[in-house]
Amino acid sequence: MILPSCLRIKMKFSLTTVARILTALMLFLALPPLSHGAEPGAGQTLKIALVHFEVKYKEAEENRRELVDLNRQAAEAGAKLVLNTEMAVSGYSFQSRRDIAPLTETDQGRTVQAMGQLAKEHGVYVGITYPEKDPATQCYYNSAFVLGPDGQLVCKYRKIATEKRWARPGSPLQKGFFDTPWGRMGVLICADSYYPLMSRTMALKGVNFLWVPANWPPTGGLDPKFIWRARALENGFFLAACNRTGMDRTLDCRQTASYVFNPEGRQLFSGSSEKTQVFFVEIPLDENGRLTDVHRRKMMETRKIDYYRPVYLEPWTENLTSFYELPEPGDLDIHCLLPSSERFDPSELEKRIEETPGGSPALWVLPETPAEELNMEELAKIAKDRQLAFAVAVENSEGHATPTLVTPEGTQSFVNAEAAEENAFPFDVLRYGPAAVAMVAADDFQHPEMAEVLSKLGADLVVLSETNMTPESLLVSRIKSLTGMAVAACAENAAEITSVKDMHGSWDLQQCSRPGVCTYRLDTSKTRKKLFQSRIDFDLLLKSE
Repeated sequence: MILPSCLRIKMKFSLTTVARILTALMLFLALPPLSHGAEPGAGQTLKIALVHFEVKYKEAEENRRELVDLNRQAAEAGAKLVLNTEMAVSGYSFQSRRDIAPLTETDQGRTVQAMGQLAKEHGVYVGITYPEKDPATQCYYNSAFVLGPDGQLVCKYRKIATEKRWARPGSPLQKGFFDTPWGRMGVLICADSYYPLMSRTMALKGVNFLWVPANWPPTGGLDPKFIWRARALENGFFLAACNRTGMDRTLDCRQTASYVFNPEGRQLFSGSSEKTQVFFVEIPLDENGRLTDVHRRKMMETRKIDYYRPVYLEPWTENLTSFYELPEPGDLDIHCLLPSSERFDPSELEKRIEETPGGSPALWVLPETPAEELNMEELAKIAKDRQLAFAVAVENSEGHATPTLVTPEGTQSFVNAEAAEENAFPFDVLRYGPAAVAMVAADDFQHPEMAEVLSKLGADLVVLSETNMTPESLLVSRIKSLTGMAVAACAENAAEITSVKDMHGSWDLQQCSRPGVCTYRLDTSKTRKKLFQSRIDFDLLLKSE
């Protein structure tokens, strides 16, 4: 495998024919190409380029000249798809409409014209970004544009979760995708990928490759690579995040990284540099020379649309406690038991409870357990004697598991049988101590619609009780905490409890992979403050096929 290397090209004057020849020779002879992802004998691949660009703030002319040069070099080096970072022409941080106005362009401006000519000259696709001005309304947008091999604009996408000081959010009904000989490709810009339903709508549109131009430094502990990897896993598509480098007015992007993930969440590429680099990545194609859609189709086929009907709700998030008549917020101790043997042992449970510090209220999460191994009366007695609760999926003889909550007051099922018969949302959000608790199967929870519904219905905590969880399923579950809930996942082989401080904050994460107890104290006053993205195409999400 060829290790990635880097190239920095600085142009101080307009290109001449001689200069283009010299730079082409540098690419092919003097320096090895920046490539990654192709394996010997792997078959057909699509060569793409990520222009990890050191954007110069407010220097649009210089940025444009250098971008045209770098994109041309990438095309001459064999890239069929050349992708750039967010706000590549202008820089990122602006304080007002007046501040950014001189840097705006229409969708037929100088940058599109230059990139269109380049794309036509080399027969490639080019994705470029800049602040767009709509001449009809004089509104400004953070926009991405894709030029096709004929030089024409084939896709325009306007960022939805955009900058509040100057940019108008794009429409959730915008197309946002384009078709290529290798399959359908789509666009989301930076923070749009933070919100899971935006990526899901792209998958529902048939997108098999998602381009994410970004200005996203890995500050605060919440590295965007986890979000991007989870979005690829959740939706079963390729994801290429083209980040930037250098210093902006307020952002230090010198440590940012660009990534490519495959539909199974495997990292095909990561690259970072404090100076401009052009990265080449080989994307594997199937026997027909197409991007695989097997994983995306599988994910879409396992959706349960009837579960998602409440996803359009807009609860009064300023005070969810009164809106849903939830328990007064406070601390809840969560303990996930990782047993030392496959067969449930009540004596081990009691021993672990005895050894674990903490007071009441406390919720113990157990791995999925067969009914014949679990004495519910004994479990209820422990709950009552020790004034704590248990959450466990109880598996019957037919292999079906019932999510169950055992408290000092009695035993409840998280499944609402009457609602299930009516094809309504079949799960109840139950109250225990200071928390509103939900419990579903990991297979259902992998879909972002389910997490969004549970959060909008007021859940502080979602519990997963499974026999086994892979690192990928744990990541996909963990990422759901971005919807404003804590997630406690417990299986026989692993356990973890996750919460998030804020949008760009760090994970609150406790993990365990050996027999023992994974513990976390949840303050439900934090999970009552939720942030939902309402600019979503809910018709697309809820349309029955």
